[in-house]
Amino acid sequence: MPSSSAKPIRLRDFVRVGDLYFSVVGYRNEKRVRCFLRYAPGKGGRFKDGKEYRKLSHAEAIEAGREFFSPSEGIFRVDYSRIDEVFKPEERLMDVMDAEVEKVVSFFSGIPENQMGVTGSRLIGLKSNESDVDFIIYGKYWFEGREKIKKGIERKKLLEPDSDTWEFIYRKRKPPLSYDAFIAHERRKYHRAFIGNTYFDLLYVRGYGELDKPIPEKTGEKLGKMKVIAEVTDDTSIFDYPAYYPIDHEKIKAVLSYTHTYAGQVFKGEVAEAYGVLEEINGDYYLIVGTTRETDDEYLVSKTLLERAGVKEYLNQNFY
Repeated sequence: MPSSSAKPIRLRDFVRVGDLYFSVVGYRNEKRVRCFLRYAPGKGGRFKDGKEYRKLSHAEAIEAGREFFSPSEGIFRVDYSRIDEVFKPEERLMDVMDAEVEKVVSFFSGIPENQMGVTGSRLIGLKSNESDVDFIIYGKYWFEGREKIKKGIERKKLLEPDSDTWEFIYRKRKPPLSYDAFIAHERRKYHRAFIGNTYFDLLYVRGYGELDKPIPEKTGEKLGKMKVIAEVTDDTSIFDYPAYYPIDHEKIKAVLSYTHTYAGQVFKGEVAEAYGVLEEINGDYYLIVGTTRETDDEYLVSKTLLERAGVKEYLNQNFY
């Protein structure tokens, strides 16, 4: 395995195959790496080793990396023999330690630095002027980090995203939710903030000792689109990947979200409304939200939160 360590490849690592850069999108990578193609050569204003790269949309990624794409799973699968380089965020933190990253690391003082990392374009040397700090804290320490953000905002040491930033995130994510519904959910997650003029996301990744959580990752038998309304019975893994929402429902065991847009969306005791693809996996039924990176026709909301916030119109008109 081409890596600087013998540690397993896990979520939010990157792998390079030639001049293609893939983001790892799962934990179960024993045979082949589950990933998605994010960057490829092209006119995109990102430069490395004398070559220009572009960030790819979902459709562009499938076209550029077709030999690695698994249509049945909707992801890319890369054999270990094809990997030229592995980028592990926790191992390369010092390599990406510019002034912006240093500010974020300093804010989270008290959390071991070997439990932190930066992923995305910064990790692989393809940062642009618009690149945010995609900051990872691993395992149990992530929850400490989230609490630090919450208290930091309350004490004015951090700032919530401003209206322009929220608008940018909303357009980038392309959810079918109305803007008011999107913001109502996002503001209580406490995983985005400004420290000074540096914007960062706080991303959860499991620690190495908990990679085998019993949360499905493989694709099951697709049984069509479906909407479900049910109470969420546990929220210990709602920021995980996939985000896992067990529900009180006669048929469906849980809602699974494969997009960061719907991580941390509904908490225990709240009523969820979800629309996605029903799948049977190992004899259990799951509703899958986020079957593509751009979630323009699938959604997950907390009806409890929307009622409390007074948001009545929670879907875009073009969704219907």
